[in-house]
Amino acid sequence: MVRTDGTRALNGVGLLLSAPTHRDPAVDVLAGALTAVDAGMAAGCSSVWVGEPSADPPDRVAYEAYSLLGALAARTGSIHLGVSADGEQRRVPSMLAKIVTAVDVLSHGRAALSLDGDAARDGDADRLDEALAVARAVLEDDHPTFDGRIYHVDDAVNRPAPVQAGGVPLVVFVQGRGPGLVGLLEVCARAADAVVVHGGPDGVRDALGVLGGAVPARHREGARTRVLARVSAGPGVTGTLAAVRSAGADGCLVEVPAPWDAAGLRSADLAW
Repeated sequence: MVRTDGTRALNGVGLLLSAPTHRDPAVDVLAGALTAVDAGMAAGCSSVWVGEPSADPPDRVAYEAYSLLGALAARTGSIHLGVSADGEQRRVPSMLAKIVTAVDVLSHGRAALSLDGDAARDGDADRLDEALAVARAVLEDDHPTFDGRIYHVDDAVNRPAPVQAGGVPLVVFVQGRGPGLVGLLEVCARAADAVVVHGGPDGVRDALGVLGGAVPARHREGARTRVLARVSAGPGVTGTLAAVRSAGADGCLVEVPAPWDAAGLRSADLAW
């Protein structure tokens, strides 16, 4: 299947809500997230991402990330929705694709599917390559089948199918800057719609350097893998956004720690 480029919705500024920990005060997570999302949209954000809670300690996990995302899907009307993949891939890609399909249907076509890639983990590029292939097959094929070294699916029919025009974008959150970074980015150039990198302007330029020389993706008409920076919210965020944009980033995720400061977001200038 050849897809049109559906990643333009990820351009600009995204709001990333860090997951609460057991040390944060007890709050109404959904109400707090909705208040922060409203403030982020008013400040110029076009997408929202929720953090995946840590399972340490295992009896104090704040919420299940995709359940929160589904609730946000039912209560928002324009922004794209995703979960940040922070190095602990908890779900096999076939099940992840099914979960994200449900969010896409609930949101009338606003979901993104995210996977993680660890530059310090030996051989992680091969795992990511297969995970992206499985996720895309389940999202887009009528009778998805894939037989890899790590993952295998056989006629994993996904109904109802996603409704997003151009297909659900696949986004890779790259962790670290180890020896496996180039291999991960080359996989992203072939198979991902966007990649999220740390490191500010230097991280953006490094990613663009690899992606520019990699084999282009063939499953999208005229598309390229977009580069999104990831930065922390704070007093200097406006200047940071300008710097990563000047470095060539297509967008930037601004991370807000829990409990999410809606007042600070309302006063922020997050225009892209």
